[in-house]
Amino acid sequence: MANTIKLKRGSGSDPSASDLAVGEVAIRTDEGKLFTKKDDGSVAEISGGGGGATGGGSDRVFFENAQTVTTNYTIGDTFGAACNAMAAGPITINSGVTVTINSGEVLTIV
Repeated sequence: MANTIKLKRGSGSDPSASDLAVGEVAIRTDEGKLFTKKDDGSVAEISGGGGGATGGGSDRVFFENAQTVTTNYTIGDTFGAACNAMAAGPITINSGVTVTINSGEVLTIV
């Protein structure tokens, strides 16, 4: 017997904190992005459409990321094991925002 699991879903905008319970997963169907609500009440994107590769038509050649960090972020909390993170610069971290790199994790900005 097959089981069907349906995630909270919608299109047109990312979910807000009031849309999700802590640990709940939602999908933005127009962009194929996954989101979850973290223990601190913030919403985190856990997967981008096409693995972050966008543009170039169906080639999916380019990776795009934002240039400004607006919320606290800890490298290593997403996967629960040793991991790496990468961003394309320049990157600005807003005043009062903290980016933490756990022991054994690596952040590379190219």
